[in-house]
Amino acid sequence: MKRLSLYGLMALHVGLAAATYVFSKKAAVGFSNPEALTLSRALGAAVIFLLLSGWAIPKPAFGVKDWLKILGIGILLVPANQYCFLRGLQHTVPSHSALFYALTPLGVLLMVSTLRRRLPPLEKTLGVLLALAGVATVLRPWETGGFASELRSGDFWNLAAVLCWIIYTVAVKGMCRGHDPRVVTAWSLIAGALAMLPLAGHDLLTFNFAALEAGAWLGLVWLVLIASVIMMLVWNILLRHLEPEAVAVCANAQPPATAALSAFLAWAGLLASDQDLSLLFFMGMVLIIGGVWLVQRSGPPFWQAFAKIAHPK
Repeated sequence: MKRLSLYGLMALHVGLAAATYVFSKKAAVGFSNPEALTLSRALGAAVIFLLLSGWAIPKPAFGVKDWLKILGIGILLVPANQYCFLRGLQHTVPSHSALFYALTPLGVLLMVSTLRRRLPPLEKTLGVLLALAGVATVLRPWETGGFASELRSGDFWNLAAVLCWIIYTVAVKGMCRGHDPRVVTAWSLIAGALAMLPLAGHDLLTFNFAALEAGAWLGLVWLVLIASVIMMLVWNILLRHLEPEAVAVCANAQPPATAALSAFLAWAGLLASDQDLSLLFFMGMVLIIGGVWLVQRSGPPFWQAFAKIAHPK
C-alpha cells in the first residue's frame, strides 16, 4: 500500500507540474511585474498555511537553529527560485521551463556527490556533458532575431531557478526527515514570503490588479493553491520517505508531458501557436534526459531510484 501511495504521489506531482508550467505562463504574461506576481503567490500560500496551522498542519516545534534553517530554505524557495522562474516564464515557453527542470536529478546527484566528496565516475561525467549539449541545443546561441533572443533571456532566468531548486531539494531533505514535512513546507513558504516583502512590497502596493485578465487570475490561483501548497506538500512528503535522487526523477517525465499539453492547447487555440516545439527542441530533450539517465545510472541507477519506493528507509 505504501509503495502504491508513493507511486501515486509521484505521478500526481508530474501531472500537476505539466499543467503548472502552462498556467504559470498565463500568470507571468498577465502580470507586467514579476516581483508583484512572486509576492502575491507567496503571500497567498502563506495565508493558506497559516489558516491550516494548528489543526490540519501541526504547530512548529523548531529550535533556534531550525528557524534559521527555515529562513534560509524560505529565501531559496521564494526570492530566489520562484522569482527567477516567473521572470523567466515571461519570455520563454512552458516546454523549455519543464525541460530545464528535468536537470534536477543531475544537479541533485552532483551536489550530493560533492558533499560526500566522491569523485564522479566516467559515466556520470559523460552524462553531464550530454545534458549540457542538450541545453546548448535548446538555447541555440547561434540563432539571431528577436524571438530567439527573448527565449534565451527567459531560459537563463529559468536555469537560475533550477539551480536554486536543486540546492533547496538537498537542503530541505534533512529538515523533512527530522520534522513533519507539512510543517517544514508551511513555514519555509511563510519565511520566504516575509523575506520577499522588503524586495517587492512597493511593487505589490502599486500594481494595478484591476487591469488583469481572467487568464492571469487563473494562473495566480493555480500558483497559490496547486504549485505552492499541494505540490510543495507532495514534494516534501516524498523527500521524507525517499532519497533526493529518487524524488528528483519526477522531473524526467515533466518535459514530454508539458510538451504534449502545450501542443494540444496551442492546437485548441488556448496558447500561442509558436511554442517552439521544433526538431531542435526534441533533440535537446533527448540529449538532456539521456544525460540525466546516465548520471542516475552511476549512483544510484535509474531503476534503483524507483526501487527505493518499494523499500523506503
